[in-house]
Amino acid sequence: MGNYSVPESIRRQKPKGTMVKNISGYYYVYEYKSVKGDNGERRTQMGKLIGSIKPGIGFVPNSSFLCDSEISTLEFGEYAVTLANSQKTLALLRGCFNPEDALSIYVVSMIHFIQGFTYMKDIQSYNDMSYRSIKYPSLTLGYESLTSLYESLGRRQGSVIKMEEDLVAASSGQVAIDGHVIGCVSGENDLAAKGYKFRKIGEPQINLLMAYDINTGTPLLSRIYEGASIDKVSVKDLINQVKFKNMLFVVDRGFYSAENLILFSSNGNSYIIPLGKNITACKKAVSSLEMTGRFMYQQGRKASVVEYKDEIIDGSRVITYRDLNESAAEQANYLRHMEMGDKAYTQEGFDKFKDFMGVTVLQTSIKDKTPQEIYEIYKKRWTIETYYNYFKNKADYGSLYQQDYYKTQGLAFIMLVSSLIRKEFEDAVKVVKGKSAQDCLLDARMVKADKRRGVWAVCNCRKKQVELFKLLNTSLTVEIEQHT
Repeated sequence: MGNYSVPESIRRQKPKGTMVKNISGYYYVYEYKSVKGDNGERRTQMGKLIGSIKPGIGFVPNSSFLCDSEISTLEFGEYAVTLANSQKTLALLRGCFNPEDALSIYVVSMIHFIQGFTYMKDIQSYNDMSYRSIKYPSLTLGYESLTSLYESLGRRQGSVIKMEEDLVAASSGQVAIDGHVIGCVSGENDLAAKGYKFRKIGEPQINLLMAYDINTGTPLLSRIYEGASIDKVSVKDLINQVKFKNMLFVVDRGFYSAENLILFSSNGNSYIIPLGKNITACKKAVSSLEMTGRFMYQQGRKASVVEYKDEIIDGSRVITYRDLNESAAEQANYLRHMEMGDKAYTQEGFDKFKDFMGVTVLQTSIKDKTPQEIYEIYKKRWTIETYYNYFKNKADYGSLYQQDYYKTQGLAFIMLVSSLIRKEFEDAVKVVKGKSAQDCLLDARMVKADKRRGVWAVCNCRKKQVELFKLLNTSLTVEIEQHT
């Protein structure tokens, strides 16, 4: 036996598909495979080092070998309940995209919903560690595949626009549009620029515009624009992305311009928009605050009396409202600051502003609705603040490293689909009393899938999880699909 030979007792301890080398008296274990040489003959090719064999101990794997070995425990619960309660979104995707792309978009968007914003390079890892990896075993979500997917979504938008048109057609016809600033730390992004929030976020920005149904909360379309572009300019492109007909746009004052008002009221559409204090029509409206009518406005358990006056100013319908509860609260807050000695709050200031507290001035092209109906529609628009908190607090799209223009637009669509999944899931969890969507995901997260003797099984189920899965119509079995 030569100095570099390996004893039989050592060879018996190596894993299958490996080879052992004796180097200076130490036994190292390597992967190997059989390859065909140029001459057509097969030979053994040594692979990477995966561990060593120590006499008296046996095979000792190194850390990389453990990382590359098969995962035997997967995240199951949060993915299972989301899969079971977002099938409408998947069906919508399958109606607009080929089956493989539809499934890829769906799974990537689900990862964004559950994990928050996730970089493309990390998507595969999250997928490998979750139940989806065995439910959809043929799905490939590596960096190169995702790069191609995102770019295709941004460059070939036929299917994207078809899906957005389907969403708009199925909507209630009352649409809100708002913008969301996202910091973008990639210096090579075609859309990144210093915008109006540069001082606050300290980096270039890109702007996300999204439209959604104010009655159902369903997102309808989204697009990302250059950070230096203001929303009232970008909205023209967003609205022209799909055909809007006989729709009511409920937008904020940042979209006000004479050109946009024509756009919002063309093709049978109409609008409701609050007026900024520097707009001429607003100045004329508040020059006299003698209200001519009142109604009770109720939101949930809270009710308030709202006064109003309805007039035509420069050819447009302008309605001035004063919420008496809101006015009283603002006055009390001002007086409290005065009592605290805040120098910015004075008696002169109070006397000057008190009549304007709780006042909202709306301009609308609608002729056949009462001031109360106009006000109630407008107040629905403020659900968007909670909606956009999803991007800020949960989805965490705070800073992007996205560089390519087309991939960035692809990401905008992924964000839309992620929001559709969120909406569908939040609707489903309403049957779970006292629990939010986030609470349900956290409870479901405790449930894992373990591979035992070659069979996947669900484990770590307590009574609370069993009841939750039952309420959310989710099976506690590991289901595997062989084809996408």
